[in-house]
Amino acid sequence: MTTPPELFDRQTRLLAAADLDGLLGLYHEDAVLLRFDRTVRGRPARREYLASWLAQRPRVVEVLRQADTEDLVSYQAVLELGGEEVRTHGTLVLRGERILREVVGLFPAAPGAGGARKGVVHVDLEPYTAWVTRPLPDPRSAGREAIGPALLEIIDAEGPVLAERAYRLFVKASGGKALTSIARAPLSGAAYRLRQAGAIAMDEERGELRPAGTAAVRVRELGPRTLDEVPLGEVAELMRRLRAAGAADLPRAVLDAYGLVRMTGKAEDYLHQAQELALAG
Repeated sequence: MTTPPELFDRQTRLLAAADLDGLLGLYHEDAVLLRFDRTVRGRPARREYLASWLAQRPRVVEVLRQADTEDLVSYQAVLELGGEEVRTHGTLVLRGERILREVVGLFPAAPGAGGARKGVVHVDLEPYTAWVTRPLPDPRSAGREAIGPALLEIIDAEGPVLAERAYRLFVKASGGKALTSIARAPLSGAAYRLRQAGAIAMDEERGELRPAGTAAVRVRELGPRTLDEVPLGEVAELMRRLRAAGAADLPRAVLDAYGLVRMTGKAEDYLHQAQELALAG
């Protein structure tokens, strides 16, 4: 399940990528966007507003403060807008994994405030190819002949991919809400049969799946994944490349490379594991 900080990070990435459809997908159908100069209601109005917003090339430069609960994110940040820096503050109220209410205000940045962080190291990342979702059968009732090809389709598109992500994509496409143990069992069985058939390779220790005959590690953009959905070996290899390019603070450098802005406790733990792997390799 996407947490409020993860949704906020995803919103900042979509802004930087000027992904209008991706941004629209973050909002509930009955979402309301409140600005000092207007209130935006309804999908057509949201599309029009967000399109005009993206035309100003917004980019989050630095998050100054952020607080969150299970259904709310409040933040202050420095935003680059139309080539100039402004301060922004806002609140996102969530329902489930989408934005129900959003309040945003802008005001000029104080002299010397914000600014891009110095010493950011850049490395080239492959584009991430996400599986294009389509309706799939319920894995709890579908037969082997239906589950196997569909799971292979997901792995072919996204591999190397964590099995957990591949299974969740399958369940979501079948109309399910969560990956339960009842749904996991047939999907896991299908993965083992695909390996036995030579269609995929499997790293059981790390829980990773990939098409047979392909590289075990590919260093790619974050794409639609959350940080903990990136295979640990992929993060470790990214760290090695960042270190070779001169990065000192590897966890922070990874967040920069992925366009993430907040070091959560969960992210810190995951990046610490990756760093141990990177320095040991």
